Formats: sequence, C-alpha cells, structure tokens
Amino acid sequence: MKTMILVTTGLEECEALVVYDLLYRAKIDVELVGLVEEITSSHNVTFKPHRLIDEINSKDYDCLILPGGMPGTLNLEGDHRVQELIDEFVEANKYVCAICAAPSILIHKGLLQDDKFICFPGFENGLKPANKKAVQDGKFITGKGLGAAIEFAYLIISNLVSKEKADEVIQKIQY
Repeated sequence: MKTMILVTTGLEECEALVVYDLLYRAKIDVELVGLVEEITSSHNVTFKPHRLIDEINSKDYDCLILPGGMPGTLNLEGDHRVQELIDEFVEANKYVCAICAAPSILIHKGLLQDDKFICFPGFENGLKPANKKAVQDGKFITGKGLGAAIEFAYLIISNLVSKEKADEVIQKIQY
C-alpha cells in the first residue's frame, strides 16, 4: 500500500518523521509529500519532501497522513489541495490519519464523532475525544500528539500490512 505524509511549514517534524520511519521499517511505500519545496518545522528543522503535492496522482495512494504542529495544521487546513485530497480519500473509502492538532481539520469537515477520535487537548472543537493515545474509527486513525506517534503508527501499520508486522516493527525498535 502506498502512503503519503503531507508536510508543510510549521509542522511538528517528529510526528511526520517518526511515523515515516516506522512505516518505512514495515516496508510500506511511504513518501513525504510537500506543499512547498523546503519544509521548516515549528522547531526550526529544515528538510525537503520526496515530492510536491502538485506532482502526485492521489489515485496512486491508499493512505493519507496529516501531522500536527502549529502553524503546520493551519497551513494544511488552509490549503485547498489538502481539502480536496481529504475529500477524495474519504469518498474512495481510503485511510485518512491525523495526529496532534491535525484531527481538528477532520473535525471541521464533520468527519469525526464523539469518543471515536483523539487529538491534542484543546483542538476537540466541542467534541468529546476518546481516552487513548491513538484511535481507529473505520478508515480514520487519529493520535493524541508526539508522545502517541508510535501507537499511531502501530495502528496504521496494522491496517496497511498486518498486526504481526506492526508487532515486529515495535519489537525491533525496543518499544
């Protein structure tokens, strides 16, 4: 399964890169897809994405991952291309995953429900989050924040490959 992690200025770099690393270890075809050519995170870490959003065909991907961070989440939410990707993935019944503040993007679109998601505290927008580090509701997978990145990636790997592969990856990193 092919997966994209959308990256943009102001993101929480570890939420993108830890998840990328774990999916890569699970032998998932994963790419960092950037809204811009050079990403500077909320912690002033700069890196380049593998591809730019305008270079991809969304039909080639099975999973969309939105990392959090500020103002990265606002930058993702404010981009019409990201909004269109989310809509395409939902309509095609593909996985849409978001961590930290990024689930708020899905909340604003009316895609998440009480007790069936988690996000960084303060981004619930009136909904009641689950009391877990990572939550799955159908094709939506959400994580609480950087401290939940491993559990978040575990759920993604379990769904895209298998629970056995997710267990293997977690064991190999000594988690």
